[in-house]
Amino acid sequence: MSFSLNRRTFLTGAGATLGLPVLECMLNRNGTAYAQSGELPRRYAILFAGQSIGGDNWAKDRSRIDGQNFTEEGHFIRPAATGRDYELTTPLLPLATMKDQFSVVSNLYIPFDANSTDGAAVPAGGAFRDFHGGACGPLISGMRSTSASFRAAGVTSDQVVAGLHAGQTNVESLVLRAQPSWYLAGSSYAGRQYLSYRSNGERIEAQTSPQIAFSSLFGGFVPDGAEAAARFDFAKRARLSVLDLVSQKRQRILGRVGRADKMRLERHFDEIRDLELRVAQIPPVTTGECRALDAPGADPAIGGNNAGSGSNDIATNTGYSGEHERARLMCDLIHMAFVCDLTRVATLQITVFQSHMNVHPITSMLGRPILADQHEVGHNGDANNRGQLAVSTVLQWHISHYAYLLEKLAATPEGAGSVLDNSAIVFMPEGGHGRQLNDATSENQTHSTENMVLLVGGRAGGLKPGQHVDAERAHPVRGLVSAMQGAGYAGDTLGEVTGNIPQLFTA
Repeated sequence: MSFSLNRRTFLTGAGATLGLPVLECMLNRNGTAYAQSGELPRRYAILFAGQSIGGDNWAKDRSRIDGQNFTEEGHFIRPAATGRDYELTTPLLPLATMKDQFSVVSNLYIPFDANSTDGAAVPAGGAFRDFHGGACGPLISGMRSTSASFRAAGVTSDQVVAGLHAGQTNVESLVLRAQPSWYLAGSSYAGRQYLSYRSNGERIEAQTSPQIAFSSLFGGFVPDGAEAAARFDFAKRARLSVLDLVSQKRQRILGRVGRADKMRLERHFDEIRDLELRVAQIPPVTTGECRALDAPGADPAIGGNNAGSGSNDIATNTGYSGEHERARLMCDLIHMAFVCDLTRVATLQITVFQSHMNVHPITSMLGRPILADQHEVGHNGDANNRGQLAVSTVLQWHISHYAYLLEKLAATPEGAGSVLDNSAIVFMPEGGHGRQLNDATSENQTHSTENMVLLVGGRAGGLKPGQHVDAERAHPVRGLVSAMQGAGYAGDTLGEVTGNIPQLFTA
């Protein structure tokens, strides 16, 4: 007699909750849907980069590296050819093995009134004429901005999709941020750290601690401001792995499933333990929020404020807090949360809007060290390394995390395909490159909502990846609507923007 397992089976013990991946014993004969409850879950995620895609006063083929100016194509993110037979550009190189798993959507545009700086003149879904704050809201919500404040006037796409799965998962949505500090003296985040908004306008705080995020997903730890409870709860989990806490139930299931499912489960448990050990090596960020106080090791090295914006001022040991490692861990958390069906929606703000993170550590990894903070790379912060290749090097680092997540989802079997086949995963940079939003005149500017780009990965809901689509100045939210529809959204509107990108479904 065959053993059948319900998809909502969880392993629990001493407060730990461990979700299971999709197993053969949960599926119909074709491996295309759950035997008891229908279609496999669809997931939705956004990874965000707080930068534009070109440099001030530099054409898309112009760069300076190590003090030498040169002209060379292929560094701007937009490929030269459309369709399926395009060549990867410099920022897209981390996706070389995943070219058939994502699509590039280029030539996107957030509209604005070039003849007026009055907030009342902003068109539907448009940007207020002050780039960073004025373009933030329409990009993530489709609602026009009427001031330079970093606040969306409507619900964001992730929360719309989360509402479709209300009550079906343990966590409504996973909201994460890899940049844990602002880094610029004399100012503050002032709203730049928010990527997710509920329908009532409430901004959702992102979790910046990998340990707390892990404990909230797998250990039942929910920060609630009670310091004593946080200390007790985390100390318990520091002594025992979540796998130890569910040991007996884990062994019972392993003894009852077939050989293929047993191998799948053992691999799944190994991945969770590996993630748990890696998370334990990064103590939580010291902030005013409730945190796991008894984490092992010393407080992490949080980079101090940058001394200045230019290469003569910035120091190589400021303005950086291990964002590379934090972003990798958070991608692992998203992957495991999706695999275990603990949540179906996630956002990862790799860097915040108008980010001043020091890029020297990350660009050094890529062999092109730049002495500037991220925002100033677009504004020529390093006298010897400027223009398109410098900007694209920083963008390539951001996309490397997107590629990493896609690879993990694609490598995880689910039914007749993979977890990525049942996902819609978006990569979104903050800005474009073209006519300046602020003065509506200057060309080749980083403060621009022209020539914007999205990446859309996965095959959920009929998405057809593997192509470069020229969106012909469509609003970027139409790319989000497409991904939302792939994840199960039946509508065609977000905020004041209606319509999708039809080519993403028809290639």
